[in-house]
Amino acid sequence: MECDRAVKAIKEGGSVVVLTGAVTPPGFRFVVTSSGAVLEKLNPYLESGKVKPVVDSKGPFPFSNVVEAFSYLETNRATGKVVIHPIP
Repeated sequence: MECDRAVKAIKEGGSVVVLTGAVTPPGFRFVVTSSGAVLEKLNPYLESGKVKPVVDSKGPFPFSNVVEAFSYLETNRATGKVVIHPIP
């Protein structure tokens, strides 16, 4: 599980934020909605580098390849989140 690997890799006193799925302590779950207000609050942390999203380099997958994206996830080789971009 990605969360387990992340927890082992953080510095003492660090935090792991998982946007979806199960969480292993000391990680915690943080659910982000499409609310602009929530994203505005997160933006300073992303811009300053305090929060570093981990996105798999194989993506983003276009929505038309969603089956391929899920097949890739099932290989357990993804690092971070697999991104599927929306329908144009």
